[in-house]
Amino acid sequence: MSMANKDKCFIITPIGDDTDPIRRHIEGIIDAALRPALEDKYDLVVAHRISEPGSITKQIITEIYSAKLVVANLTNRNPNVMYELALRHSLGKPVIMIAEKGTPLPSDIVMERTIFYQNDARGVIELRENIAAAEKEIDYDKTESPIYNVLHDVLKDRQIIEFSESQSISQEDDGNATVLKYILQKLTNLEDAVQTSRPLMQNAESRRCFDGVVFAFSYVKSTQPYQVEKLLMRLQRVTQIEQDISVVDVHIYEERKKIWVYTMGLSDKSNASDIYRSFAKTLSQFGFEGVKAIHP
Repeated sequence: MSMANKDKCFIITPIGDDTDPIRRHIEGIIDAALRPALEDKYDLVVAHRISEPGSITKQIITEIYSAKLVVANLTNRNPNVMYELALRHSLGKPVIMIAEKGTPLPSDIVMERTIFYQNDARGVIELRENIAAAEKEIDYDKTESPIYNVLHDVLKDRQIIEFSESQSISQEDDGNATVLKYILQKLTNLEDAVQTSRPLMQNAESRRCFDGVVFAFSYVKSTQPYQVEKLLMRLQRVTQIEQDISVVDVHIYEERKKIWVYTMGLSDKSNASDIYRSFAKTLSQFGFEGVKAIHP
């Protein structure tokens, strides 16, 4: 396929200057993994390789808006990358998220599908294959993303409210049926959300969800103030005993006195008992008394 006939794929990625180690990392991922996986179908566009004169910010926004596909590399949790990803999500257009193993994802997107890769020769080959497979699964006719879905619901809510307030609707009116149908659907969505928010996993085998594992704990009481961000950072030190695992989020349910630690990268060779002990020790240090792992 000639370059003129190809759709565009914009790469959202941390850049850094020429002396920054992340620059060499990113250039390698683009040229050795992304380009071979996608160049047959797409013209790949990367911000720091745009040669056209003009505002680079405007060019980036234009590319994010118009590209058929976007690939976002979340490695290092670069603020510009997160900003650009949010812009793409607001449009509801397809995006493939990737990150180096060990990258802790923000809680807003931790449950979104992300391809984690090892930054070595074999890891690049695996990433290339996973990118190609993920692209084939995309439904380009579907408009969906975490931000787009919320904005769509808010707009629809407003339209329904304005409609119901502007008319006096009798029971037989078609408008009343429309409003009632919408309310029933909202209740169904709420019920689904409640079901989804319940603990997803009950044991080490069934906890696997979105390529991750949840470590569950109960506790008796909390004896001191805590900051979730600092607790998350401390829990991430588990890499000192298990190199490949990364802690991506922690949820504390104070009313139920339960704590869920969300992790990625756990393998069959990982020592789950050591990981449980490490997490329990950290939780105790943060003032959670009577911490116990919830076992099958």
